[in-house]
Amino acid sequence: MSSKYQRSEGYFKGYRNESLFFQSWEKSNPELNIIITHGMGEHSESYSRLIKYFEPNNFSFFAWDLRGHGRSNGKRGYAANFNDFVYDMELFLDEAFKTFKFKAPVILLGHSMGGLIQTKFLLTNQNKFSIKGQVLSSPLFGFSVPVPAIKDKAARWLNTLLPKVTLGNELDNTMLTRDPEVILEFEKDHLRHQVISSGIYLGMIDGFAMVLPRAHEINMPTFMQIAENDPVVSSAKAKEFFESISAPNKRIIVYGDGARHENYNDIHRETVYQDLEKNLRGWLK
Repeated sequence: MSSKYQRSEGYFKGYRNESLFFQSWEKSNPELNIIITHGMGEHSESYSRLIKYFEPNNFSFFAWDLRGHGRSNGKRGYAANFNDFVYDMELFLDEAFKTFKFKAPVILLGHSMGGLIQTKFLLTNQNKFSIKGQVLSSPLFGFSVPVPAIKDKAARWLNTLLPKVTLGNELDNTMLTRDPEVILEFEKDHLRHQVISSGIYLGMIDGFAMVLPRAHEINMPTFMQIAENDPVVSSAKAKEFFESISAPNKRIIVYGDGARHENYNDIHRETVYQDLEKNLRGWLK
């Protein structure tokens, strides 16, 4: 059995010098380094169950909080432009490669909006860093929940006149997980939020229009884990993206039986962890 994690945390300078939080769970001589980009409204600590599961393995994990999320600086749920997240990710990877001096392969893991951020990053920086492969968990390539027309119109108006105003995101925690203990945990978690700025919302829509037509440009090993009928993001668009990528080494697992948006925190999570572990180990062969 591998040793326990060595924990560290700190801050780095994101785009336009925004102070952003990151944390790490390191092994002394890891076989893999996994870098997590979380989704809208959550934060890096949301992956504690996943990371705890992998502790017997010899993998190191690194995660950061998006601007306006978790312990990072910024108004909750706000970014002037969705691409701010993409620029932040590039700066975090630059910082991580310099600070941690990775010797083992690096894997990117993006969940939900983090999957969209990660994909936009790869489409513009696929060869900038030495990345062995990527994992996409319930990636946001389209909405499952219809955005009310009046809210869409309001977002466009606000983005012009009052860009720092945030709106509710139409989601509730039962869309994320069926585990009542996790739902209660989410309700008590003061670092989580359910608001979004017009700049992020409109940037998501622009992101959908960018990534799907260019999915064929993704040629690195890719593993996707999605729900059959995700109540938050479009499962159909995720499948469309998967079919379009040119990676010769790609795999997707679709979870049925009412699986919700956060597979890593839902009641079937042990199976999801095992599937991820099997795929990661396959990449090491």
